Amino acid sequence: MIEPRASTGRLDERLVLRIGLILAAGFVVAAIVAYAIPVLNQGHWAGLHLALAGAALVAVGTFMPHFGVTLAGSVPEAARLRLGGVGSLASGAALVVIGVTARLPVIAVIGAGLLWLGVAITGWTTVRPGRRPLARRHPIAQSAYLVALADVSIGIGLPVLLLAGWEPAVAGWVRLKPAHVWLNLFGFVSLTIGATLVYLYPTVVGARIRLHPSLAPMIVGGMLGPPLVALGAVAGLAAVATIGAAVAVMAAAGQVLYVADAWIRRGRWTTDAGWHALTIGHFSIGAGWYLLAVVVAAVGIVRDGPTPDGWTIGALAMPLMAGWALQVLVGAWTHLLPAVATTDPARRARQRSILGTAALPRLVAWNFGVLFGWVGLAANVLPVALVGAGLVAVAAVSAVSLLLRALVDTTMGNPAVRLPHAGPREDQRSPGS
Repeated sequence: MIEPRASTGRLDERLVLRIGLILAAGFVVAAIVAYAIPVLNQGHWAGLHLALAGAALVAVGTFMPHFGVTLAGSVPEAARLRLGGVGSLASGAALVVIGVTARLPVIAVIGAGLLWLGVAITGWTTVRPGRRPLARRHPIAQSAYLVALADVSIGIGLPVLLLAGWEPAVAGWVRLKPAHVWLNLFGFVSLTIGATLVYLYPTVVGARIRLHPSLAPMIVGGMLGPPLVALGAVAGLAAVATIGAAVAVMAAAGQVLYVADAWIRRGRWTTDAGWHALTIGHFSIGAGWYLLAVVVAAVGIVRDGPTPDGWTIGALAMPLMAGWALQVLVGAWTHLLPAVATTDPARRARQRSILGTAALPRLVAWNFGVLFGWVGLAANVLPVALVGAGLVAVAAVSAVSLLLRALVDTTMGNPAVRLPHAGPREDQRSPGS
């Protein structure tokens, strides 16, 4: 079956999304390799966290403009511009990984420049469709996305100052390092996910999108909390950092309440049980891990201040990176690939079947892996931490393998594939929806 070419722009947008998914998955694999083979000059941690950062940047650069277009009900920017943004983020992240792990600061700084270019293109291609005549306006979502991009722009700049050898940055890295983490992980990544979940999570669970009291603290808190912590860390103002941490906790709690409200009103799906279970599970459990991570981080700020000696993200990497950012990324590509990669219903059904393979074992392995990894690292029990990391790695590799299989699968009109409904019928929804 040949896809119709009624809308070349839409077909181009699908191409961008496919390429972005492949690149993001590639960075996930690179992160796993970096952890499994600790032979790099600065150990596995540098390569691991930079590769995960690359996955997050490429994923956001791929999907943030897509959500901007969807919300606006408009048309996307030119595919070559979109590809330029995704390509800048991917190449920039790769150069940063190479430059830092190989101790080639010039390469890393060039990579950071490409990252800034990619962030700028991402911002333009996200906002521009919403400014066209007759486009729907979503100022809160757009504002959240722009604040997230501002967070990461500053977050990228802090280590660049260190790599460039700027003396104040070198001498004050103990204060800049926590600010870098809060702007990038708690700010950019988490705010982008939060603003997207406002529309995506109800869609995933089959509930109507509606206003909820938790939305204001969820979005506004996500916009204000991490920058306040970063400001408090850089300026040495513990009170400001403490206020920012409290606001971030409020935002994470609001997100959990919003997710819980949509979950209560969820639809009753009659097909593709594994695919639905996997996407809903990744999003729902990920929000819980994020709340736990923010609470623990906030307690650390209250107890020790924002910049204690020898500060590192440490054991929090498990719930924050694996339990939250990476898990939600897998949930997002599992849900979105069948919707955006093709127009053929048979292929979409086949992709849902592939992506939902072994849903429950993968969810259990992923999240018990996060738990074991967090406990093992926090208690300094290496065998437990390794078991946890291994479970997460197995689940992540399986997710990437199934994604690639779904992307290249060419089964058309397979009689064994039963075409499902697009969503739950009204008589199949829960009473609250």
